[in-house]
Amino acid sequence: MRRLFVLFAAAALLLAFVPATMAMSHQSLTVSVVKAPVTPDGTTARSITDLVLTFVDIDPTVDGISMKEGGSISARLPAGFVDTGDGTDNTTAILQGWPQSPPFPFIWDTTVVGNRVTATLTADYLVGAFGPGPKQFHLLLESFRNPGPGLYEVGLVVRPDPASSVRYHGTGTVVISPRAAPSVEIVSVFSGGGPPPPFNNPLFQTVSAGDDSLDVGVYFWERGSFVADGIVNPYLDVDIEMNNLHRGRLTQLGHTVGRIEIEAPAGADEFAVTNDGPSFLGSTAVTGLDVGVMVVRLSTDPDVTGDYTVTFAMIDGNTKEFHVTAE
Repeated sequence: MRRLFVLFAAAALLLAFVPATMAMSHQSLTVSVVKAPVTPDGTTARSITDLVLTFVDIDPTVDGISMKEGGSISARLPAGFVDTGDGTDNTTAILQGWPQSPPFPFIWDTTVVGNRVTATLTADYLVGAFGPGPKQFHLLLESFRNPGPGLYEVGLVVRPDPASSVRYHGTGTVVISPRAAPSVEIVSVFSGGGPPPPFNNPLFQTVSAGDDSLDVGVYFWERGSFVADGIVNPYLDVDIEMNNLHRGRLTQLGHTVGRIEIEAPAGADEFAVTNDGPSFLGSTAVTGLDVGVMVVRLSTDPDVTGDYTVTFAMIDGNTKEFHVTAE
């Protein structure tokens, strides 16, 4: 008994002298996982794996995690995600919180070992030098196939500086669906600033009261796409029909396929979402897939400042939104 007490006391003494930097070396991350905005089926069962892992709030007023040359971001996929070994490309992108806008050319190398995918920085990627800094990890894994329908845990480790013991750890849950649902996505390639990347941020914008927002690109796909088999169903001729200032329908040839809502600051009564016409056949950035494209913008009230939120939602599908602050 006396020997056990001595061992416990010795262990406690050792812990008391662990440096604070080591004690604080492991920090937790909150991770969310969704399909990438440039594909209709990135989280569909047995489709090509195309995921975005978000590990810092995408609001640009929130700093990301500065990364030094030699630092890395690593994602671990569950065993159900299978590498076919067919020789197609597996790539990654480290994003600042909005699509299509990494530093370009890429300043990292991608490696895949088993089901672990790692991007290792070849130059510094710092908060302020590239917008708010690293916040998202995009996995475009053309040789991988998703597992069957269900919930799967994806692990993430961020090692910001190879000279430091600091590590950020988190786990996100991805929902793998049995088939691709109707999809709406908000993208950056119509908002200016490029090409090449980075493009302006369409998800969070600030304008003077009375001014229009930047152009916002909206991608639409119908249900049932399966890119691995060459099946892509762009949603064409989708238009906006407003019922009142705040609410309207997304329609295709008179049929309702979704909804649109505008949340406006108190007192605002001269605002609107306008579009350049119904969705037309376009091609996605990065993946080059057929897609229905609508270009929209928000006109703000000239006499009222505050925050607007525009929400697009597909029937039996997903929901996306963008935010505009009028000053």
